[in-house]
Amino acid sequence: MQREDDIQYYYKRAETELERAQTASNPAVMKVHYLLAGYYLDRVYNRDLPPAHAG
Repeated sequence: MQREDDIQYYYKRAETELERAQTASNPAVMKVHYLLAGYYLDRVYNRDLPPAHAG
């Protein structure tokens, strides 16, 4: 189970990555930012996942 402050961090990171994707001029860079946003949103909405720093 993830802590609430972890969830808030991941949500904010997802927002940041989405903003960066929307302003990217290079399609490859845009894709990476969208992929990272998806990763962070998975951390927010799939609370069953182990913490990101867990081995």
